[in-house]
Amino acid sequence: MARLAVTRPLVIYGRVELVLINSCDSLMSANIKMARIHLMSAGSEDVNPSFDAGEAAIESPFAVQMLGHYARPMRRIEPGTELRSLVLIAALAAIEVSARLGRYLPVSVGTRHWRGAAHTAMHQGAHWTHFEHDRLSRVPVAEALGMLDAARAAEAPRRALQVDLIDRPVELNAGQAAVRILFRLGEDMLSVIAVCAEDDPWAQACDAVAELYAEILHELLTDPAATPGQARGLGSASRQMVLGWLAGEARDYGPWRAIPHMIEENAERHPERPAYRFEGRSLSYREFDGLANAFAAKLSSRGVAKGAIVPVLLANSLEMPVAYHALMKLGAAFVPLDRAWPAERLVQAIETLASDVVVCANAGDLPDAFRHCALPLDIGALAPLPLSLPLRPGVEIGPDDAIYGIFTSGTTGRAKCALNLHGGLANRFRFMSRYFDRNAGERRILQNSRHTFDSSVWQLFWPLTSGAEVVIPRQDAFLDLEATVETIARHRITMTDFVPSVFNEVVALAERDPRAAAKLATLTELIVGGEEITPPMVHKLRALLPQLRITNAYGPTETSIGMVFHPVEAADGMSIPIGRPIDNCYVVVVDDELRPLPPGACGELLIGGICVGAGYVKQPEVTARAFVGNPFPAIPGALLYRTGDLGYFDSRGKLRFVGRKDFQVKVGGVRIELGEVEAAAERCPQVRHAKALVATHRGAKSIALFVTGEPDLDRTALERHLRGFLPRASLPRHYFVLVSMPLSENGKVDRKQLQAQLDAHLAEQERTAPSSGEGVTGRVLAVFRSLIARPDLAADDDFFEAGGDSLQALAATAELERLFPVRFSVHDLLAHASAARAGARIEHLLAGGETGESEEETLERDARYAGTARAELFGTAHGHLRSLPAASHEAAAPASVLLTGGTGFVGSYLAKALLERRDDLQVFVLTRAEGDAQHALVDLFKRKRLWDDRYAGRLHAVKGDLATPGLGLDAAGRDALAARCDAILHCGALVNFVYDYRAHRASNVLATQELLRLSLTGRMKPLFFISTLGALEAQALRHTALLDEAFDPEFAERPKSGYSRSKWAAERMLLEARREGAPVTIFRLGEVMPSAAEGIPNARALTHFLLTAFALLKARPAVAMYSDWSPVDYVANRVVSAIFDPAAWNGAYHVFHAQSVSFAGALEHAGHALDTLTCTQWLAALEARIAQGGPRELGYLRRLLPRADSGEAALAEAFSNALTNNPSLFSRSACEALERTHGLAEADLSEAIAAYGRHLAQFC
Repeated sequence: MARLAVTRPLVIYGRVELVLINSCDSLMSANIKMARIHLMSAGSEDVNPSFDAGEAAIESPFAVQMLGHYARPMRRIEPGTELRSLVLIAALAAIEVSARLGRYLPVSVGTRHWRGAAHTAMHQGAHWTHFEHDRLSRVPVAEALGMLDAARAAEAPRRALQVDLIDRPVELNAGQAAVRILFRLGEDMLSVIAVCAEDDPWAQACDAVAELYAEILHELLTDPAATPGQARGLGSASRQMVLGWLAGEARDYGPWRAIPHMIEENAERHPERPAYRFEGRSLSYREFDGLANAFAAKLSSRGVAKGAIVPVLLANSLEMPVAYHALMKLGAAFVPLDRAWPAERLVQAIETLASDVVVCANAGDLPDAFRHCALPLDIGALAPLPLSLPLRPGVEIGPDDAIYGIFTSGTTGRAKCALNLHGGLANRFRFMSRYFDRNAGERRILQNSRHTFDSSVWQLFWPLTSGAEVVIPRQDAFLDLEATVETIARHRITMTDFVPSVFNEVVALAERDPRAAAKLATLTELIVGGEEITPPMVHKLRALLPQLRITNAYGPTETSIGMVFHPVEAADGMSIPIGRPIDNCYVVVVDDELRPLPPGACGELLIGGICVGAGYVKQPEVTARAFVGNPFPAIPGALLYRTGDLGYFDSRGKLRFVGRKDFQVKVGGVRIELGEVEAAAERCPQVRHAKALVATHRGAKSIALFVTGEPDLDRTALERHLRGFLPRASLPRHYFVLVSMPLSENGKVDRKQLQAQLDAHLAEQERTAPSSGEGVTGRVLAVFRSLIARPDLAADDDFFEAGGDSLQALAATAELERLFPVRFSVHDLLAHASAARAGARIEHLLAGGETGESEEETLERDARYAGTARAELFGTAHGHLRSLPAASHEAAAPASVLLTGGTGFVGSYLAKALLERRDDLQVFVLTRAEGDAQHALVDLFKRKRLWDDRYAGRLHAVKGDLATPGLGLDAAGRDALAARCDAILHCGALVNFVYDYRAHRASNVLATQELLRLSLTGRMKPLFFISTLGALEAQALRHTALLDEAFDPEFAERPKSGYSRSKWAAERMLLEARREGAPVTIFRLGEVMPSAAEGIPNARALTHFLLTAFALLKARPAVAMYSDWSPVDYVANRVVSAIFDPAAWNGAYHVFHAQSVSFAGALEHAGHALDTLTCTQWLAALEARIAQGGPRELGYLRRLLPRADSGEAALAEAFSNALTNNPSLFSRSACEALERTHGLAEADLSEAIAAYGRHLAQFC
């Protein structure tokens, strides 16, 4: 056999003529000569180089083709002999090559350049567009040829795999073919040339295509009993290469030493050297090893022994490595779990491991059914070992013993625990010590991966095998870019690991901010892995930090973390390989039948060697599919791991990653099994069938979900269902509810049709997307749309609700700081999450932070709206209001009421209470509904279970908008409404706990001005205003006695929140108008909670955010949180009683239930068992749950709370102040008098609390 040896791909330009002549050398010699290659291009001089097998590639500046050549000895076949059979065998070999490379191309075989074909019927060749490869591959040549002969097509296919038999000079170009193969039989030699267009998928594999074809064709020609599928397709030299040095290399590291023993040796060698740092605390090697020994004794006393697999439910802490090390010492495997996982996933994980012991921070972290397994670990309370016990466990550990497990996504919807071995991890650590030996001095490594990701294992323990130090960040800090950079600088970190998504943001920050780049200057080594690397960003950081070596790493969880390394070089350019297998690890590129492929051919990456793990815990069938018997004696080990990844070896022997073979994908650096998404969706009761695909828009990937199901299948319900089963990263962004799934001819779901529908949807979304607009808001909106791939995103849409995640938030703020010379942090984005609000914030900052009129000045001006003579007219003593008689208007109960906010939580119950009070009452509801407002209003009441057919003809929708001038009505509309209504109940308001006063002003203050005008238009109408106790809370906190309902807000301390300030300003304005004679009644509400009948909460209330978090986390912060619990129907009945009692008008009422309720205690009373955590721990648990895809309520709550690093005291104060204990601050004497007048009894809260508890149980 002989092969054309080239140092780089042979690139042919222009018109190429190949002349084949007899070689004067021995036909069996490797020195086969191709006599002449003519390179001719239009308008240029001929270039006539000649070369033999030992010469380098020929290159010219007119490249259009890629060419590969392969030759092997072959018995002579006379031209023209059995031409029909030769054509069929040529086609059969082409079909087999196409199948092995995963590309089922149509096939054409031409004979026009074959001398023996000059006068045959086959001169024009033969064609095949359809063939059954599976059958052809399994039968002997003779039978296969008969099948193929019968399947010939009448017309030549386009973009085919074109095979030409040649025995004369030909032009070397692909022509109209996708790939062209030319072969010559003669002089006892089979010579094959493969030609591809430069952009063809096989372009890098031309040599491999030529070799595969030549070897398969040779076997089919020489052995009639052979089947195409049995043909080796690989020459002996290539086989020796791909199973030899190309696959990997062995290295002897001497006698076996387990990782815990390496750490113990370092603890003895330098006991006082720092081993770990976390949140201002540290452990020396001596302390760390001693604590691990003590905890190992506790584990042993609970029955943990060698071979055990123990779940560890700990977050980032000093306890975490102590627990892992203790288990390693015992020969037991540790498996990290996460409190932020959905409850069902956590239960499944613990069930899978079936351990009698679960290491945790406290028993309350565990699901109820497993709390008896809890073994809490607090190193502060861990007693040292008695002197009577051995210092260390002394368990003998071998390379085949399990060391750790990591849960990964599973196709059945059930996660898999991949178990790895001591030998594999120890080999990885020893390789790292050799590879990173250039920086063997003082090392500090930052654990920069989530603790449930396998890369955290090397970050935590490899440093201790080489005497280095590890810095552990607070939980989820790796997503806080600025905090990570500060940590690197503060601790002088020398090495860490980033996934490419985060790495790219680090580079952007360093490029944008020289100070950030300077803070990274201590880094000398950086590993990037987890998904495909981004070459431009890598080279930018290399230029910014010349001392830094960046390593591209690859390796599945199942094979001892990364086991392919590549130090990035400038020569890599824009195509960076994943590199070479590390010591004692091996990679073979194979086809679907696990047959090795030649170098350059793309196939599945098969991993062997010491790195291969033990499979999946208690999933033997899944393990058997992924871990297969090793058929290659040259590769050590009994098993090989099928990665499902596609790649190839390039001409330098470096591995190149191409993509995933199956439906497992990576989105945002997270490996997602589409089957898990589908399985989770199909658990929704209304879903019959689900299929998940990947949507790619402007380079950004997301998940699209197609479902069929019951007629009442609703996207909102499906989204909520999936949030309970899937981590946030796995949640679909696009949803399609179909009548039925499209099917292919074989009855399977046709994914191509689904993909076409998805692509059309994305294209239509792009085409019809409104312009981002100009100005600051327009530029912000363009950034948001680009990052989350939502061209339809509106300026008022919430960035996070629209699908933005933590990484995209980092990217958004980085890009906004690049576009505008202002400081705009992630915290700013959380507080200003729409493009409109972010744009307004940036405009404010660009203007120097001043608006011309301060918020306090605006607030005071609004409060004094009712007239400039207020100060002279004010005649109260000690700031108390006068209760004016209803003498200036007709004191009669209204027959018609205008209600604002009637579609909201409180307003809809007010509407129902009004309609129930009088059978002839007419209620007009101001609503922003699009389209048929009346139909939308009735439908909303039906969905809330508030509708009664008796309301038909009495509940009327009026299109308007509180946030627009004139209530969104023209003058005639306002006059008609003023004439039609007898009273106005103003309940509508914007309620947002993070918005400032200006954001609330239009809806809450200016709209109140408009309604006051409306009440004074025509006949005077009483105005009933729904306010909040928060308007007077600051004053009540200063008061020694309960604050009276008649207290004038003008004399009150101004509230702090934007919402409460807006109510305070509106109250002052209305009370001033009342002094002028306007009939105004004010109701200040407390904590309005669900009714006992429905138990459905106000989805935007802080109380709901808090209680949802308590229920989901099964924990509460260790602070007292008391307030009133006022059911919404309880509140509505009191307000409506006052409206129908003219004697109650012109007053002020504090409407809340008199009982002070512990909110955490109420939830426990409703059946939710809660553990008590410190505020810091609880906030960390909340952040972890959000990171894993918690419901939106958690995200809203997080925005209202301080930073996690504020300290326990500050956090405790914030939690204590989150709710106000209204019964301890406010008098409700006027409300009590109203209750006595109308016989309104104080409600028993037990049923209302229980109803809400049931709702939360269903929600969580």
